[in-house]
Amino acid sequence: MPNHVKRKWVPFGKEVRRLRNEQGLSLAQVGKRLGVTGSLVGQIERATRVAKRPYVDKLDALFETRGELVNFWLDTQREGRVHEDFRSALALERKAEQIREYQSILFPGLIQTPDYARVLVKARNPLASEDEVEELVTARTDRIGELRERGSLLWFVVDESVVHKPIGSPKILAEQLQWIENLAQSGTIRFQVLPLAHHPGLCAPFRLVTLDKRRMVLYAEHAVGGEILESLDLVSETLTLFSAMQAEALSSQASVELITKAKELSKR
Repeated sequence: MPNHVKRKWVPFGKEVRRLRNEQGLSLAQVGKRLGVTGSLVGQIERATRVAKRPYVDKLDALFETRGELVNFWLDTQREGRVHEDFRSALALERKAEQIREYQSILFPGLIQTPDYARVLVKARNPLASEDEVEELVTARTDRIGELRERGSLLWFVVDESVVHKPIGSPKILAEQLQWIENLAQSGTIRFQVLPLAHHPGLCAPFRLVTLDKRRMVLYAEHAVGGEILESLDLVSETLTLFSAMQAEALSSQASVELITKAKELSKR
């Protein structure tokens, strides 16, 4: 159906429309630059048609987004059926200089192994096909490589219960713990375990993303996704909470030692 909305492309289409309106251009004007009709540009904006890569390159040049629109297009292809709210969080990652994340229930998605992620994806999407599951797993686990290449600072604090929580099987947990150990020891991430006895305040998982020296945003998780918040007071309050968690958590080295012990226990 030519007019069927392709849901995963809705955010990309909205971004194209926003950029076009900022430039004060009509659909026909943009279409002329792309060598297509204004109607086709409208279809891209409404997500009833997927933009081809050559069109995206031309749009990127036209709107002077310096590769960001191309990255958005590539991410949308890769993200598959990820919830629309979380796609906004993923878009922040493309610009992140630093990410600080607290998790109280599971290892953060950024540092999950494919098997660990697969168990969670299947539990959350019981009717999904194998292809859909793998698409989501890949979208979740591939992101760490891109952030590592960019040299982004990644700092995680997790509750101690996360380290011992069996997900899928003891083997899957052991491999997950080994992956965390590898990432921490290689310097890819900074990782701290927070004992419940020293917890400065139980709360839902959250992520603080530093975009540049002047801007930090908060991604607060909830049951079906999350919400991006930019209130200076709220961001400042959450940063203070994260700092308190860092102070009360085990040191990076002690955290790795705890993970190593937990890994050995999970193999028994």
